[in-house]
Amino acid sequence: MSMCLVRLDRIDSIARTNKLECGVAEPKTWMCLICGWIYDEAVGDPEHGIPAGTRWEDVPDDWKCPECDGGKADFQMAVF
Repeated sequence: MSMCLVRLDRIDSIARTNKLECGVAEPKTWMCLICGWIYDEAVGDPEHGIPAGTRWEDVPDDWKCPECDGGKADFQMAVF
C-alpha cells in the first residue's frame, strides 16, 4: 500500500491532482438504460444495502435497479 502526504496549506489547490496520483478515482454516475434512474457512487443506494462511496464494480452482480428492477448490465456510465 502506498501512502500520500500532502501539506495542509496546499491541499485545496492540489486535492484533485493528489487523488488521481494516489489512485483514488472521482465518484462516477451510472444510468439505467431502461428507466433513467441514476446510481451515484458518492451516494450509493443505502435503502437497498449499498452504502455511500460504493464503486460500481463493488456493487453486487445481483443488485437490481430500484425503479425498474433492471440488472447491472442495463446500466451505462453517465457524465453530467
